[in-house]
Amino acid sequence: MALFPASLPLAEEAPRKGIDYTVAIEGDAPDDLQDLLEQSSRLIQLQSKPPFSIRALRRRTEEDVDGLVKVLRAEGYYDGRVTSRIDPAAEPNTVRLQVEVGPRYTISGFRIAYAPRTTSPDPIRPEELGITLGMAARSEAVATAQKLAILKLGYRGFPQSRLVDQDIVVDYATKKMDVALTIDAGPRLTVGSLNLEGLTAVEEAYVRTVANWPEGALYDTRAMDQVRRDLVRTGLFEAVRMKPLPSHTGDGAAPVTLVLVEREHRSIGAGTSWSTSEGLGAELFWEHRNFFGAGEKLRADIAVGEIRQEMKAGFAKPNFGRLDQNLKAEISYAHENNDAYTEDTIHSVVGVDRRVGDHWIIGGGLSLEFSQIDEMGKVDEFALLGLPLAARYDSTDDLLDPTRGIRFGAEVTPYLGLNGEAPDFIRSELFGSAYYDALDNGRVVLAARGKIGAMAGDSTDDIPASKRFYSGGGGSIRGYQYQAVGPLDANNDPAGGRSLVEIGAEARIRITDAIGVVPFIEGGNVYESMAPDFSEAFQWGAGLGVRYHTAVGPIRFDVAVPLNKRDGVDDAFQFYISIGQAF
Repeated sequence: MALFPASLPLAEEAPRKGIDYTVAIEGDAPDDLQDLLEQSSRLIQLQSKPPFSIRALRRRTEEDVDGLVKVLRAEGYYDGRVTSRIDPAAEPNTVRLQVEVGPRYTISGFRIAYAPRTTSPDPIRPEELGITLGMAARSEAVATAQKLAILKLGYRGFPQSRLVDQDIVVDYATKKMDVALTIDAGPRLTVGSLNLEGLTAVEEAYVRTVANWPEGALYDTRAMDQVRRDLVRTGLFEAVRMKPLPSHTGDGAAPVTLVLVEREHRSIGAGTSWSTSEGLGAELFWEHRNFFGAGEKLRADIAVGEIRQEMKAGFAKPNFGRLDQNLKAEISYAHENNDAYTEDTIHSVVGVDRRVGDHWIIGGGLSLEFSQIDEMGKVDEFALLGLPLAARYDSTDDLLDPTRGIRFGAEVTPYLGLNGEAPDFIRSELFGSAYYDALDNGRVVLAARGKIGAMAGDSTDDIPASKRFYSGGGGSIRGYQYQAVGPLDANNDPAGGRSLVEIGAEARIRITDAIGVVPFIEGGNVYESMAPDFSEAFQWGAGLGVRYHTAVGPIRFDVAVPLNKRDGVDDAFQFYISIGQAF
């Protein structure tokens, strides 16, 4: 017997070629059903992986026929038939699936019965479960109704409900379906004591304050979910989980155990930005989110830029005096040197804000600031006492990169001058933005914003330069230099004004999951008058941006040009680089 040497390679087996085919689903199915059949067809799904023989293709076809019949029955077509034929003479092979849907069955009855218990729930009407008599007998509607029934019983004191039997009768003579569900509702429970596990640095008393535990109330799974959400919203926990309720044989109070996983309470971070109008900027911060053990936040920031340098420290006490009310305090020192003025200021503010409903926050406080401002060689010192008042509405889905919802806010601050040079005046702003997900998948988001400001009080020259309205730059109207939109002095430096209008719109288009492009246009003006004078033309800027989407938000790079460029004032274009969308 001759043996092949081990070093001799065996001949490679020639790759097998699959049998290509096309699929045609034909018949009398309505358009929505036709789409569903095509989406459900395994023949279509596996078309890029052809079988290696006609026999395998026939087997795949038979399986598809069975699957499509199940789809017909699930949609209420219980007399539906699917036949198949493979045309091997065609090039490539053609699989023809002939569909005969037949009449659509309807639901003629829907009942819920409860297994015997000490306390039985109130009846649930079929309409509460999305069922109306005479509707199409779709299996998905019945399955959804079953889940909703258990869910709604959990709202009504029966969190341990379970489906024990279902009797679904399809009458082929009358083309009707009758559904009967039997549910063991379990005992009727009230909310018992709250037990907490996993706390290390967060005080238990604070957790109980936030939970606002409804002991003694009828058990409602929605209320339990709300407690979990409220605790997660504090930012102190990575996870909040409720242990399964112990089995109860009779009605009574159900003690609840929450397992909490605390997150890191300290963090440091840094950010940077750059634009041709404002130069390079960097920021460093340190934050402690549980300073005294009850969610108090202490934060220190240092920001250094070519125009502005600032140091500030802030403190926030959540749930101050009542739930959803926060005490906030901040003190800062800043130096700013821009084309309009040079300023050194010490600013302090203390106030409270309160959440109202799911989307509103209202607040007010007291501020005190001392500043020295050099404007065109004239140095003034100002001492101002302020009463800042604000209301904000936010229904957007993301802080840094919203795709839907609106934001709206109003701020009014009366100022009282505390020295001879400081005037009395009122500064107010209205601002808002809206976001529309055009394709409902986040790939194309249309965004628009607007802002209007007005100031009542002394003339523009008497109001401190740092309190006037300015526009232009990366945070307002891109394409123009920082604060350059509006009145200018004899040196073409910004003079500021007592009123302002800004509008803008952009389309945020994702090319890939990570890369997007953003065409945008913005316009507005600043006015010396107390209210905007719309007879004066807007300054318009437009441009194109690129977004690189990361887990913490988009990194943006924008280039913009002034559309009505002023000779000797405006540059041909401006660049902006920062984190987060423009608005």
